Amino acid sequence: MRRIPSSLAAQRGTSLLEMVCAITIMGSVSATALPAFVDLPGEARKSVIAGLDGAVESASVLMHVKCATQPDCQLSAGRSVLNLPNGRVHMERGYPQGGDPSGIENALQLSGFTAVHVADRTVFQKDGAPQAANCSVSYTSPQTDGGLPIITVETSGC
Repeated sequence: MRRIPSSLAAQRGTSLLEMVCAITIMGSVSATALPAFVDLPGEARKSVIAGLDGAVESASVLMHVKCATQPDCQLSAGRSVLNLPNGRVHMERGYPQGGDPSGIENALQLSGFTAVHVADRTVFQKDGAPQAANCSVSYTSPQTDGGLPIITVETSGC
């Protein structure tokens, strides 16, 4: 049987102390490098925008259905007003009006967003986004009689 000199036997593996140091260093490096690779707040804002997109579409359809049940609501042309328990919603061509705080904004009743009204369009910008104008959902009133509203999503600034 061959004997291994004691100086070589001591270098066969790593000690517990070396392992703990290596794990600690790797943990520190990953904790500082991870945010550079993963934009968690940005991804969260994009998810909120996707949820708002669904909420805007749902509110628009629900108000259209509500308009269909009201005898004095103009379903496909003209303007009308729906009275809800929370307030009034101005309608245009059977859908909530864009560009008016009493339109789609009243139908949604949101928080965490700033509504910007331009002509027949309402843009809901996410508060706290690096570029709020590019982290938004835009709602435009129907452009033709019997048409549908135009809902677009922008997430490049989230």
